[in-house]
Amino acid sequence: MNTRPVICFITGSHGDWGGASRVLYTNLRLIDTTRLEPLLLLPGNGPIVNELEQCGLRHLVWGQLTEPGNPLAYLRAFFRALAFFRRERVAVIHVNHSNFWRPAELLAAWVLRIPIVAHYHVINARPGPFMRLCRAAVSVSHYTADHSLPAGLERPVIYNPINLDRFDAGRSLRAELGLSNEVVVVSFLGQIREVKGVHDFIAMAKRILTPNAHFLIAGECRDPKKFAGSYSREDLRAMIGDDERIGYLGYVARVEDVYCTSDVIVMPSRWQEPLGLISLEAGACRKPVVATRVGGIPEAVHDGVNGFLVEAGDVAALAERVESLIGDAALRQKMGEAGRRRIEAEFTTLPVRQFEDLLLRYCSG
Repeated sequence: MNTRPVICFITGSHGDWGGASRVLYTNLRLIDTTRLEPLLLLPGNGPIVNELEQCGLRHLVWGQLTEPGNPLAYLRAFFRALAFFRRERVAVIHVNHSNFWRPAELLAAWVLRIPIVAHYHVINARPGPFMRLCRAAVSVSHYTADHSLPAGLERPVIYNPINLDRFDAGRSLRAELGLSNEVVVVSFLGQIREVKGVHDFIAMAKRILTPNAHFLIAGECRDPKKFAGSYSREDLRAMIGDDERIGYLGYVARVEDVYCTSDVIVMPSRWQEPLGLISLEAGACRKPVVATRVGGIPEAVHDGVNGFLVEAGDVAALAERVESLIGDAALRQKMGEAGRRRIEAEFTTLPVRQFEDLLLRYCSG
C-alpha cells in the first residue's frame, strides 16, 4: 500500500520554458519521491509530457483552471475536480502561480479541506479573491514576499533550485559562431523587452571598444502590437545597427549552451525582478554577472563577490563594470567560482528539501 502523500501540482505550462515553469520542473526532477508522490495536472499536451513519462512522474492533461463564466461549465469542472481529488486521495495542492481568480478546481479543494499552496514567482500586489483559500504562498525571494499581499498569508521564502547536471552539460557555440577562444563573449539572455533592458545592453556594447569583445543576445522577439513593451526582430536590428560585434541568436532552448559560450553575463533589467533566474544559472556555469540593483537580484548577486551591481539605466556604469571583467581573466574566474560555490550551497538541493518540507507540513494539518 502506498503511504506517501499525494501532492497535486497544477501548472499553467506544458513546456519547460519561462522562469516559473523552469522552477517547477526543476523541483520535480530533483524531488524525493520516497517522501511524497507528485501528481501533475497540465493545461495541455506539450513537450514536457515525454520527459515526465521517462521520469515516471504521474501526470494528466487537465486543461486550464476553470474560472467563472459559463455557470454549467463551472459546475461540471467543480464536480470533476471534487471526484478526482477524492479518488486520488490528494493531500495537498500546489498551484505554480497566483494569478487565478475563482477557479472551480480550487473551490473543490477547499470544500474537501485540502490545503492549497500557491507560488509567488512575481510580486502579487493585487491578489484575487481565492487567494484567501490558500494556506501559504511560496515566495522566490524576500523581496517578493515583502511586497506581496494579502498581508495575513504565510509567505515562506524558498529560492529557485538549479539543476547542476543540466548546466554542466552545456557545450560551446563558438565554433559555429566563428568566435575564437581569445574573444571575450558578453551575453544577454531573456525576453527581448524594454523592461529587461536589452536596449541598455546594446548601448553598453557600443560604448565598449575593446577589440577582443563580442556581444550575444539570446531570447524571443515578439510583435509589440500584441505584446506591449516587446521588440520585434526589425526593432532589434535597428538598435544594433551595423555593429558586427553584436549578434542575435534568437530563441535558444538549450540556454546552457549560451552560458558555456559566454565569459560574462549581463542582466540590465529595468523592472523589479523577483529574483533573477538568469543570475543563478550563470553562477551554476561559473560566469560572473553584471546586473542592475533591482528587486530580488541583490539576494542572488553579491556586489564584488560573484558579480557587480549597478543602478538601473546607468549604461556608463554597466559598461565600466563589464569592461573591467573583459580585461581581467583572473577576476572573471574568481567571481565565477564564487558564484558556483554559492549555487552549490544554497540553490541546488537545499530549496528542494525546503519545498518538500513545506508541502509535507501541510499534509499533517
